[in-house]
Amino acid sequence: MKFVHSIFLKIALSMGIVMYMAYAIPTRQYTNLYLIGISVFTALFLPIFTIVSTYLEQQTFRLTASMFASKFAKFVWQSLYNLFALGLLVKGHVIDTTNLRMVGGLVGAICLTSLASQGLQYLAIMLSNHGKGNRFANVFLALSFNVIISALAAIGYKKIQVIFIILGLVLGIIGIFISLVTDIWGIVPSKGGVGLFLGTFNPVHKSHIAILKKFIDERHLDKVYIHPTIIPKMHQYLLDKGMIEIVKEDAGKRYYEKSALADPLVNSFPTGKVFYEAENRLFMLKTAIKEAGLENKVEILFDTKRYQEDGFYAIIKAIRKKHPHTQLHGLLGTDEGGMLLHDIYDETRVKPYVVLRRDNISGTAIRRGEKGMTTPKVTEVLNFLSDVKEGQSGMLFGKTAHVVNNRLEVIDE
Repeated sequence: MKFVHSIFLKIALSMGIVMYMAYAIPTRQYTNLYLIGISVFTALFLPIFTIVSTYLEQQTFRLTASMFASKFAKFVWQSLYNLFALGLLVKGHVIDTTNLRMVGGLVGAICLTSLASQGLQYLAIMLSNHGKGNRFANVFLALSFNVIISALAAIGYKKIQVIFIILGLVLGIIGIFISLVTDIWGIVPSKGGVGLFLGTFNPVHKSHIAILKKFIDERHLDKVYIHPTIIPKMHQYLLDKGMIEIVKEDAGKRYYEKSALADPLVNSFPTGKVFYEAENRLFMLKTAIKEAGLENKVEILFDTKRYQEDGFYAIIKAIRKKHPHTQLHGLLGTDEGGMLLHDIYDETRVKPYVVLRRDNISGTAIRRGEKGMTTPKVTEVLNFLSDVKEGQSGMLFGKTAHVVNNRLEVIDE
């Protein structure tokens, strides 16, 4: 029964209705079996379509380190669906192909519809990232608008077709081709400036330090600012809505699970469901940077107020204000968090530095108990958090340390 209450399912059913009405009302073909069939198919298939679309986008980025390639893969998948849907509507005489000449025929209509969809979804998600509207509601409104305007254009309304062409091209540039520009910009040799390394660091591991050193050396950076995630924005939103909950706090980590209110079709944990407390991740970051001898090049920030206001957008804005005439470079990996960061860097004009990682070192593996992936000092911290219970004390790096409220406190004696 939970699936009945899924926001994805509601959006899918609503999109089926929107598609049916967008074509049926102007053409008065309320009983057209092709239109009814494709509308029902859209309502049933949309959740699967979205899952496949997201998977293709993420896997392409993971394999190629190219945002353009990942968005192009999503565009191809969406175009295949539009070919199927519009093709059936042509076969069912809902759409007359002679009305599609201005938009480039059936192929042109498919491409413009897919381009517009990509751009509108990008804008919808960007607005939700800034706290303007709900992510799912924004995407639904964007897709509904795209269905309606593409339907009116396909039916043959000339003025709408002009708007449709302009909209498709402009939104295609926003949704896809800006990524091509930033991909190229990111690989063009550039030296000097200030670096950003933003992420969860859950926990910081050997690969983080290795790619950080490479980042500094290859870009000849004067300085790098590191800022860990406090609480991921999506987690905070879902916690506030009661859709996820903290089920356990132990060994310096918090464990999330979906609540009874959670949407069964929404991926509530895109960056994982086990997180070291932010203060613990911060301590390990400081430890790793000192251990690597990078204190003269790296400054670790932990601006909770700004982060809570507007996430990494606010952190980047503050750094840019501090270095107004300096090129900012953004280090990121090819996981899902890296994809999210790439979009933020694109919006804030930060030159991306994408690392295509091939090793098996990951925070996920470390949290599952894998050994040898963290530096010696960070390993000591992880062991301390694992061995010392809440409220107890011990020695860490020759100093007295406590675990209070699941957080490490080290006393400088």
